[in-house]
Amino acid sequence: MALASFLFQDDDSPTNRNTDDDDDDESSQASFKNSHAKQLQPSRRDAIESLLSIATAITTATTALSSPTAALAATTAAAVVPIPPQSRATTWPLGKVAFSLLPLAGSYTRRATIMEEIIPNTIWTMDQVQGVVNVNVPVRMTIIKLSQTAGGGLWVLNPLAPTPQLIQQMRQLEQRHGPVRHIVLGTVALEHKATFGPFAQYFSKATLWIQPGQWSFPVQLPIEFLGVTQSGDQVRVLLPMSEFVHGDGLVEEEEEVEGIIRPRRRYQKAAKNDAKTQAIPEWTSDIDYETLGPLKFQSVGAFSETAFYHKASQTLVVTDSVCSVTKDPPKVIEEDPRALLFHARDSIEDVVVDDVETRRKGWRRMVQFGLVFFPSQIDVVPFGKAIRQSISDIDPSMRTLGVGAVPGGNLYPWTWHDNDADLANFNAISQNGKLFCPPILTKLILDREPTKTLEWVDRITKRFPNFTHVIPGHLNNYVKASPKEFSEAFDPLRSNPNGGKVYEQRALAEDLALLQEASDLLTQFGVVAKTQVCDLEPARSVGRFAAIAPK
Repeated sequence: MALASFLFQDDDSPTNRNTDDDDDDESSQASFKNSHAKQLQPSRRDAIESLLSIATAITTATTALSSPTAALAATTAAAVVPIPPQSRATTWPLGKVAFSLLPLAGSYTRRATIMEEIIPNTIWTMDQVQGVVNVNVPVRMTIIKLSQTAGGGLWVLNPLAPTPQLIQQMRQLEQRHGPVRHIVLGTVALEHKATFGPFAQYFSKATLWIQPGQWSFPVQLPIEFLGVTQSGDQVRVLLPMSEFVHGDGLVEEEEEVEGIIRPRRRYQKAAKNDAKTQAIPEWTSDIDYETLGPLKFQSVGAFSETAFYHKASQTLVVTDSVCSVTKDPPKVIEEDPRALLFHARDSIEDVVVDDVETRRKGWRRMVQFGLVFFPSQIDVVPFGKAIRQSISDIDPSMRTLGVGAVPGGNLYPWTWHDNDADLANFNAISQNGKLFCPPILTKLILDREPTKTLEWVDRITKRFPNFTHVIPGHLNNYVKASPKEFSEAFDPLRSNPNGGKVYEQRALAEDLALLQEASDLLTQFGVVAKTQVCDLEPARSVGRFAAIAPK
């Protein structure tokens, strides 16, 4: 899912330069990151041959992603689900470069927006699809109407790609509830910050609030490289911790934490004797917040996220830290159900129908790919066979399912185990929609800083003890949850590998094999520090890489 941006984090991409009144697309240039992969040991290389088979099959045909015409020409009128028409309203041409040329869904193809009213006349969300090779998840922005005490107008968190459809929806909200006055980037993750600047250009009078810890590689670039055109007092950095907003902390003390410089002096011109007052957003009378990090990686980069609490509705709004998933796919995923049917097949030869149960089957498999990347219930098809099958072994009615998303439109280089064997794996993740911290965070990032993370969780539950719902940035929307349930989502970080209790991860151990191997490799190569809580997990002994796991 989009939570995998940690693995794909790139330099801040050039973005659109449209203004409030100019909808014309202008050309932009992409920034590229020069990555130098370290050669694996022979034993490791042999062990991950299956994974590389999938990657090789996919990358061999990636040129088809940006030109689905050839795949479309091979389809027939008997398609089980037709390809939805492309239109300017659902197009964002800049998406091809904003995500550093990653072939993400919605960057090369249509990008529809689904708007939901969560609290009447108060909170709305907008979802778009993002993913790769038909593994799609919702990426979400939240809009809150501010009270007159907070200055009125609209407050926007983690804005999405400004397609004509989305901007029209925003203009309609503005007509009824006032102008967009504040736009907040509550994360450092690529899938959210790549669209921040282009969206903000349509609301030039809004004040922008930036998550601390923004970073890029290989060169640290200023926020303008996100496409931000606002300047001066219109661009500010969020104060990161409650002691600065509610306690005795001084703004000057916040200039540098763990070697990461916050660009406050550049983006805020408050007088020294009034710096703290000017730095506190006026909207905090409606929306309070607590910031995690930035948690600096050992080599380059950081993780940082802010949780926002809307007092009147008792709603907590987060980005990546927690999520929820159930058997029914989100509305934005069903808007074009082809990906659901694509993944509902056990093999490329299968023919499926479009009904509720088929969509649920496809969704549970998309969730497994999105959260653990290499599900234990699949077997990899050899590269040559997968290419041959994509040409000759697919039923004509299935040929539309991968067009515009999968190389060649048909590639399906794996098979699923029989008899819905993966249902148990999905249920272990879902637990009927109970909140959880995604495995990529508990296995690769937050497990390196469990104390600081849990302190953040404690501040949220103590300072906001009355929230009843959570709006995550991905997957299920407006999840009913208490502070206790929110805290329990981070239980894996409470494990004590030195003789204490070890809490189970949300996914089954065999499904965490790839993330465990990634954790070991990133630690070995000095990218991240050693895990503080995950050394005793069974993923090393029961997963695909058990033979080469550290003993």
